Amino acid sequence: MDMLEKLRKKNPHLPLFSVLDPAFAPYGRVLPVLDPASLRAALVQTRIPETGNCYTASDPVLEATPDVRHLAKTVYGGMAVQAGCCNGHGFTLNAEEYHKCSEVNYSTTGLVLLLALPGDIHDRHLDASAVVGFYLPPEVMVEIHPLVLHFAPCRVRPEGFNCLVALTEGTNGPLPHVDASAPGEAGLLWMRNKWLLCHKDSPQAKKGAFIGITGENLQLAME
Repeated sequence: MDMLEKLRKKNPHLPLFSVLDPAFAPYGRVLPVLDPASLRAALVQTRIPETGNCYTASDPVLEATPDVRHLAKTVYGGMAVQAGCCNGHGFTLNAEEYHKCSEVNYSTTGLVLLLALPGDIHDRHLDASAVVGFYLPPEVMVEIHPLVLHFAPCRVRPEGFNCLVALTEGTNGPLPHVDASAPGEAGLLWMRNKWLLCHKDSPQAKKGAFIGITGENLQLAME
């Protein structure tokens, strides 16, 4: 039984597909990896914390790889790019965010991305039943389209996950002022180029983020 089959068996409450499945097309696309050895080595040197998740927006070792330099020219059209990582042991939905640029992900461990489409948002709210899980196998690179909702990946093994996160430079940086009570999309803006909807039971809600996810705060059981 392969990993996706194991995950489906453990998680009957969640639609689960591979990023290699045609079902992924509305959410993103698979990208070629030009220099697997250098990209693998750069990501493996990043730390997976013992508990929880950690995020590094910019890692010079990752940014120096041929693949990230190629992304800047192609996916990002010559824009300045930051490449870091989100590593950890997360397994709960908690929140969904979107950017107005693509996000590129790659992992050596494998992981699950919990995704939703922009059209699934109604009056600034997302029902968790619209969220779909996509298994990202080890050493596969994907582009998540702009505006597609996503958040920290979910681990599929006890040792946790690592995940390259490439974005336009400055994304996820702090803003001078955040106001979740503001009307319209302005109330979702949480960090630079980061619009966020969270579940009422999430850590993000306790920090004052806009509560915009209804229904179950989904969790992913491991293989």
